[in-house]
This record gives sequence, structure tokens and C-alpha cells, in this order.
Amino acid sequence: MISGEPAALGPTAVEADRDARRSFWLTHMRIGFGVFLAETLVVMAYLGLTPDGPHRLALWVVVGSWLVFALVGIWLAPAIASKSWRATYSVTWTVLSSLAVGVVAVLDHGADSPVLVLLFLPLAYAAFMFTPKASVLCGLAALGSAATVALLHGGLPASQARGFVFSAVIAGASVLSVAASLNRTRIEDHERRLLATIADLAATDELTGCAVRRVFRQRFEEEVARSMRSDGPLSLMMIDVDRFKSVNDTYGHVVGDHVLATIGAVLRSDARAFDLAGRLGGDEFALLLPNTYPTGAVVTAERIRADVASALEIPVTLSVGVSGIDRASPSVEQMFDDADLALYEVKRGGRDAISVRPPSPVSHGFTTD
Repeated sequence: MISGEPAALGPTAVEADRDARRSFWLTHMRIGFGVFLAETLVVMAYLGLTPDGPHRLALWVVVGSWLVFALVGIWLAPAIASKSWRATYSVTWTVLSSLAVGVVAVLDHGADSPVLVLLFLPLAYAAFMFTPKASVLCGLAALGSAATVALLHGGLPASQARGFVFSAVIAGASVLSVAASLNRTRIEDHERRLLATIADLAATDELTGCAVRRVFRQRFEEEVARSMRSDGPLSLMMIDVDRFKSVNDTYGHVVGDHVLATIGAVLRSDARAFDLAGRLGGDEFALLLPNTYPTGAVVTAERIRADVASALEIPVTLSVGVSGIDRASPSVEQMFDDADLALYEVKRGGRDAISVRPPSPVSHGFTTD
């Protein structure tokens, strides 16, 4: 048997996972820059309504740069969403938006500036989008901006007092933001584990523990594509329980279920970590063996037959048909057809044997076509 490195996911699954993550982060970043753009438009409207306020020229320059940064961020979001540093980028921008609000407030009316209210937006965004650690950073940035405005404001003591009160409110809002993020993260983790459990149950045959037909075929298609890309071998083993109806008729369905469960357990035990055992229906099983030539699959089939015989207290035999990938016609259907034809040859020859199609040059202990 020739083995290779296992693949945690087939190429189709890897691509789907990557696309899903990219889609999530693209939406995530567009929402973030959308919030920043909304802040910008609100401040621009405020400046337009208060043309006689302090430092208006400087404020228009600052807010104009916000607008440019927001539009560029939205434009670059699709490219950045595929990068490994996308999370750091998103958190950094949220922190900078809090600091930018503080700068505008200092140039405006300090602690009396209504712009300070915008500090709540990054906190709300962090609560819904970021991890608790990132939410802490965003909260510290918002609190730092509010405290700086309160300290630098040179107005009346009453205004300074309002600034410190506002800082205290921001501190409380930051704590709530972190708490909301922590609670959301726990709920998401629970839902993720629940969905994984449901997916695992849906993918696994309850009686035998083997993959169901749908999952087996999906993985089969991935392995055929992988085999063609790497020019590596791939084998399929189809297994039938000989005269299974007579087992049920003689010993009862409880014993019959025990036989099927035992066969499933042996298949999973004898398979390698990157092989896949499946139950195609009734008493028909299959074993997919990546990086394995048919001669190697035959060795595995012999071991499975011996292990099943020793694990059961009643006489049960297996018929096995083996096929390898055909480079001239590399498809799931072709491999299924070849293995099924090999299985038919075993049954026609009296059952309780192994057959390979196309014929294998190895002929010890099994039949060939």
C-alpha cells in the first residue's frame, strides 16, 4: 500500500471555506467603513450648520480627509478581505476613528462639542463585530479621546465637569461593549459547536458510524480532482455482506444490525486517517483510499475480511470489488462502475472473495477479471 500526506479538507471544501471567510470579512469591513462614512457625513452636516464655530477651516480639512479615507477603504475592502491581517486592519481603523472624533472635538468646542456623541458608534460596532480583546482596545481608545478632550478644554469649570462626566459615561459604555462582545462570542461559539455536531450527525450513518452516501460522494469527487492534479493513485473498495437477508431471517434484525455496526467499526478501524468509509445503503459499504493503488487496496480488503470474521460470533463473509482511477476516464461514476463490475464478478464466482477491475497483476488470495 502506498500512502501519502493526509488532507484535512478536499480542494472543494477548502475553497468554499476560504470564500465564506472572505465574504464574512468583506461584509464586516464594509459595515465598518459605512459607519465611518456616516460619522463623516454627520460631522460635515454639523460644520455646514455652524459656519461661525472655531477652527472651521482646519475642521473641514480633517473631515475632508475622513471622507477620502472612508471611500478608499470601501474601495479596497474586497482586496483586504482576503488578507491574513484583515482583522488587525479592521480593529486599527475602528480605534483610529475614535481618536479622530477626539481630534475634531478638541478643535470644535471641546467638552461642549456635540461631535463627542459619535464616540458611541465605535463602541457599538465593536460590541457587534469584534472579539472581547478587540472591544477592550476600542473602549480604551474612546475613553482616551473623551478624557483628552476633558483635560485639554480650557473653558468654564462647568464645561470641564461635563467633559469628565461624559468620560465616565464613555467608560461605562466601554464596559458594556466588552460585556456584549463577550456574551456574543460565547453564543457564537455555542452555536458553532451545535452546528458542527448537527453537521457531523447529518454526515454520519447512525448505525455504522460511516459516512452517508451524500458525504461519501462529495469527498469522492474531491479526491478524484486531487488525484488528477497530483498524478497520484486513488482506489475504491465496494463491499457487500454475503447473503445478509439470511442473517436477518436466521438470527433476527437485532443481530443483523450488530453485524452491520461491527463491519462499520472494522472499516473505520482499519482505514487510515485520510481514508473514508461509507455506507451506501443496506448492507453495501465502500472505502475510499487516496494515495493507494488497487494492489494496496487488496491488502487492506484482505485485512478487513479477516478482522470482520474474527469480530463476529456468527459466520459472515464479505464480497469486495476494487477499482482504481482511470486516467483516460477520471470520474466518480467510472470508478463506481468498475468496482461494481468487480463486485459482480465475485458474486458470480461464488462470493467471499476480492476482485479488481481493471485486472490486477497480483493474484494471491483473490480473483481477477
